[in-house]
Amino acid sequence: MTSFGFGRARRIRRRADFLRVQSNGERATSRHFVLLVCARERDRETVEPRTAPSRLGIVATRKVGDATMRNRIKRVCRECFRLWPGFVPDGVDLVVIARSGADTLTLADVRDEWSRARPALLKRCASVLKPKPERAAAPAEGPLVPR
Repeated sequence: MTSFGFGRARRIRRRADFLRVQSNGERATSRHFVLLVCARERDRETVEPRTAPSRLGIVATRKVGDATMRNRIKRVCRECFRLWPGFVPDGVDLVVIARSGADTLTLADVRDEWSRARPALLKRCASVLKPKPERAAAPAEGPLVPR
């Protein structure tokens, strides 16, 4: 049975997590949104990040509109994410950045726009979830001396 809940485990709440996704994440864009994805980090709550549920964080700046408009688009985005549990695979943090004009969108508009951006987003998810090859330690060398 698929859960449609949207509790604390499904939300990005810490500023450090937002910054990590924004600096290390991969980007997919649509007309009214920038969608950033990054693999989840291991934390106290989850044993294996790749099996942890995907999380959502939303950014709406003043460019979107006043506080009422920003809160409305955040509610609509949360609802779209909540009703679409397989939008991104488990183990992924998703940060949605609203662009100007997003405040006029309905839930159906957001879902339609996200569905058009989803193929590119899933490619980005696959690349961030791919296991990183372990780097071999570089051999310790002395100072470079010309021969």
